[in-house]
Amino acid sequence: MGAEQPLSGHRFLVPRAQEQAAKFAALIEAQGGEAVCIPTIEIVPPVSWAPLDLAMRDLDEFDILILTSTNGVEAFFERLFENNQYIGVLTMLQVVAFGPKTAEALRENRIRPNLVPEDHRAEGVVAELLKQGVAGKRILYPRAELARPYIIEQLTAAGAEVVAPIAYRTLMPEENATQIRAELADGKLDAICLSSPSTFNNLLEMLGADARELLAGTRLFSIGPQTSEAIRTQGYQVDLEPERWTLDSLVQAMVGYYSK
Repeated sequence: MGAEQPLSGHRFLVPRAQEQAAKFAALIEAQGGEAVCIPTIEIVPPVSWAPLDLAMRDLDEFDILILTSTNGVEAFFERLFENNQYIGVLTMLQVVAFGPKTAEALRENRIRPNLVPEDHRAEGVVAELLKQGVAGKRILYPRAELARPYIIEQLTAAGAEVVAPIAYRTLMPEENATQIRAELADGKLDAICLSSPSTFNNLLEMLGADARELLAGTRLFSIGPQTSEAIRTQGYQVDLEPERWTLDSLVQAMVGYYSK
């Protein structure tokens, strides 16, 4: 018999959006763990595509394009192709990606990002852009409906014109609450793997008044600082956060955690 895999015998709740959970689950299962995929977040289109379509119609008039997630990349290229626009115009823009996964999604669409800051939070991206100077630049920033205003505020204050149409929305699939409550009450989940503040905040809302009791015996694993801050702000402890803020790094940190 071969050696037991690092995550064998451990069950993890993956509350990512359904279309994104499969890859994360595969990483966990490759290490012998069991992934229980029950979303606390659902990715849906904006109420209207019109603001994004209108901004994208004049892509050649922008200097910088900022894409903050794979969801943003998917929405952007969906509209680009839906409107029969020429992809080559993007080579005239500085394309900024938040982190390696967003950069990978861009490459899959045949666009190589010009800037992928090491710190792939909004703060890190803004710092890099301010360093190069943005005064007088026109910036297209397709965003999530609930995105923090930080990027818009900071770059506008530095003299840029920031056009920030909504590219996608996140909703809470309330119908999953019963299933999540049952998994937690059963006591057989080792940890919950949280990949965004929304996944955690929605989880708490879905659990309601019983949240603290239901979460008492389950570890909370966070992908990075913003998610960890959301967890701590609600009065909970972060049991694990990787040095690099990617799903691959989180799974490797989980391997190290359970190998001790």
